[in-house]
Amino acid sequence: MNSEMLRVEKEDERGVMYDCGSGWSLIIRKKGTVSADHEHEESEIIIFLDGEVELTVGKETRLIKELCEVHIPANIYHKLVAHTDIKLLHYRV
Repeated sequence: MNSEMLRVEKEDERGVMYDCGSGWSLIIRKKGTVSADHEHEESEIIIFLDGEVELTVGKETRLIKELCEVHIPANIYHKLVAHTDIKLLHYRV
């Protein structure tokens, strides 16, 4: 059996992002933090594992809870506000 610790991609006051390989990241954020207040050229898949967020994609804002998958198209504004501590998987296509 091979096992290894995940590499930290980024860490700041909001939380930590781990590199899971093959384009996937595990993101852990603290309650009240704001992430992804932007748009970019790649589409994304986000799988919410734990917690509750306010997610804005384009002009639509919704409350999202754990065990939900969201696809964000390329070049569309998106923003995530953590209502609780959160854990999510993130993939840029």
